[in-house]
Amino acid sequence: MKPKYNSITNIAFWNGNKMSASNYNWVCFECRIVIRQAKTAKRIPKCLGCGSDSFCLGYKVEVPKKEDVRGWSQLREDCRTREIVRIEKEAEDKRRYAKATKLRIEQLEALPANKERAKLIAQLKRNLEKFL
Repeated sequence: MKPKYNSITNIAFWNGNKMSASNYNWVCFECRIVIRQAKTAKRIPKCLGCGSDSFCLGYKVEVPKKEDVRGWSQLREDCRTREIVRIEKEAEDKRRYAKATKLRIEQLEALPANKERAKLIAQLKRNLEKFL
């Protein structure tokens, strides 16, 4: 049974449901098990071996064979490095946003009083409090 294609959007449908353009690779580093799941899935898959949450690699990362212990340890290290870089970038983005927002508030407060400006300043201060 072949999937049907929508002629306008060229999206594949299988029994009326959208098919994912690709699947993500989810891995358990402890058991060295790979689970493939549609990228549109809403849940994090559990490892079939130990039951722990799997780690998403995406669909472009090459997964080593189960017997390749060095390859799996290298993959785990690469994933840790990428996660650390992502967290550091996120923290830097937060600092930049906070600095820019504080500067904007100072600029607006230096201008003459205005009802709309006061609303904007209050909104920026609320956003800053939520963000920090």
